[in-house]
Amino acid sequence: MGFLAGTALFPIGSVRAQTSYPMLLNVYPNGCRVGSTAELRVTGQGRIATAYAAWVSGEGVKVELVPAPADKAATQAYLDIKVTAAPDAALGAREIRLVTPSGVSTVGQLVIGREPELMEKEDNNSREKANAVTFPATLNGKLQAAEDLDFFSFQAEAGQEITFSCLSSRLQDKIHDLNPGGGGAHSDPMLVILDSTGRELAEAQDYWGPDPLLSHRFDRAGTYHLLVRDVRFSGNPGWTYRITSTSEPYLTNIFPLAGKRGEMTSLEPIGFNVSKMGAPRMQAPTGVRGATWMQIPSDAGPSNPVPFVVSDLDQLAESGENDTPASATPFEIPRGINGRMEKAGDVDCYRFAGVKGRIYSFEVFARRFGSRLDPILNVLDERGRSVGVNDDAPTLGKDSRLDWTCPDNGDYVVQVTDLHSAGGAPYVYYLEATDGRPDFTLQCDDDKALIGPGSGYAMYVQSTRRNGLNGDIRLSVENLPTGVTVTADRIPAGMDQACIIFRAPADAKPDFRAIRVLGTAEIPGENGAMETLRRVARPMQETYLPGGGRRAFPVDSHIASVTGPSDVLVKVSATELVLTPGESATLDVEVIRQNGYNKNVVLDVYLRHLGGKFGDPLPKGVTLDESQSKTLLGPTDTRGRIVLRAAATVAPIERLPIAVLGQVSINFVVKVSHAGDPVFLSVRR
Repeated sequence: MGFLAGTALFPIGSVRAQTSYPMLLNVYPNGCRVGSTAELRVTGQGRIATAYAAWVSGEGVKVELVPAPADKAATQAYLDIKVTAAPDAALGAREIRLVTPSGVSTVGQLVIGREPELMEKEDNNSREKANAVTFPATLNGKLQAAEDLDFFSFQAEAGQEITFSCLSSRLQDKIHDLNPGGGGAHSDPMLVILDSTGRELAEAQDYWGPDPLLSHRFDRAGTYHLLVRDVRFSGNPGWTYRITSTSEPYLTNIFPLAGKRGEMTSLEPIGFNVSKMGAPRMQAPTGVRGATWMQIPSDAGPSNPVPFVVSDLDQLAESGENDTPASATPFEIPRGINGRMEKAGDVDCYRFAGVKGRIYSFEVFARRFGSRLDPILNVLDERGRSVGVNDDAPTLGKDSRLDWTCPDNGDYVVQVTDLHSAGGAPYVYYLEATDGRPDFTLQCDDDKALIGPGSGYAMYVQSTRRNGLNGDIRLSVENLPTGVTVTADRIPAGMDQACIIFRAPADAKPDFRAIRVLGTAEIPGENGAMETLRRVARPMQETYLPGGGRRAFPVDSHIASVTGPSDVLVKVSATELVLTPGESATLDVEVIRQNGYNKNVVLDVYLRHLGGKFGDPLPKGVTLDESQSKTLLGPTDTRGRIVLRAAATVAPIERLPIAVLGQVSINFVVKVSHAGDPVFLSVRR
């Protein structure tokens, strides 16, 4: 869901489309207090000041665009917005995008908080010039230049504990291209508490990734200072921060981390000043499944949001000593298990009866959801030998997942440890143990489809198959912009990628929608009946690393937008292409240049970057014959060709949609792709 806002700053049809989509660099200040309105500035590249609407994730937040002067809209590198958060708006980070005639922007983030918002006032680079603040408050500032030091002065009472939680580096995780703002580096902030003489009392780094968390109890009443700086004494105008500062309860975690849907759960709050919360209890929501952010009700009122996993499984909480296989806690599969590494070197063991040939799935929910644990999963047989192990599972970051086939009947132990043998109250985890069923996940590269009138856009869908799922995965797209059509066919059996092609009619008007890419597959269910699995693809936004390397970073929003006229239109000579094993076939390609575009165009069927292949929709055994193709078109070239070759052993396939891309470069790392009509590829003997 999102809120659309803003007034067009000019007649949309009168503005010549630009090559680049808008790229957001930062939002400052980075948020707004519930029940209030704040003025924020969005900085970026790519004519962001021509925006005619904004999109924000979640409910309860409204955005109003502040029009740029008409004579500056095409060149101004920022846009001011007014953000209003409803009194009941959910706390936490939201994704925001601006929508322009060049398309929808990359992702920025704004944060909804509940403390009063205070802005840094320069020059506060010394204790003598510190900004005086009172708590609770959210401190907004920037580490804007090398050796920037930000000082804040405050009063503390004897015995008072104040918590400072910094959000900075995480605000840059979803920024598409940090290179324009400083070489691609993230901020690495640290917090230091000083007394009135300048003596250091406490300091903190690297709690939430590079972002610090610092809580300190003051022995004496008096004036103190908070220093914020980058660990390396680096700085950048885009390095914003938000520091939640409070003497009220502040949670980092809860235990247990999970609960069964609809059931009442007693919770142990983990964090600072938590004694004020009493003994909270909470009913697990009935309307969600999986991880969600929740405010925990307590004697001190609702907490700050913390992650909580809502499960359909019966729950088991770790109890007693279970450090060895001999003392392992018995359980039956399926079951959800809540535990933690209570001390350094802790080992948690759980015993179950395994059946030969059966697949079991074990997944640890921990680091992704705020836990300090870096888990390792290990399955041991009756003799204590490891028969299955996982550290970092693909797509789960530091968390572990293991799909394990039982080699023989007998008792087995699933063991959870920390990679660094660390432990303590924040090292909580939720272990989900289930029968391994065929399943799959999907992700899309990328997170936005930019479709010009009469043009197309190709999006690459990648699947991860689990536990023997090997049939077709059917694809579809929900909630398309007006007039846009989509060719979303399937990821065929034996393949893990496919291409979705969006098309807009020649008379399409600018529009945008939050879309969902869906995949369905049939698996055997109970009593031999077939069951349909339905999964939503996770959008992945390209982000660039120092030196131009590319990676895909998960985001929450998936947007399709109709832009102004594309710089190029791609026309292919056929929409049906038949290959014979051992032979090749040619697609002639015409590029129609628009908007006076007179630079190189690169043709391709793969999604590539600096020699790396990030998307390949071709069947196994079918390749692009680079030596016979003409893919680089000079500034005046309009004709090229794509030659596909089939290996002698390629398997037959019928009408698999692929797309020919016409790619134009924005800078060293950024490209925009325009797709021709779908080409239905068949391999026949």
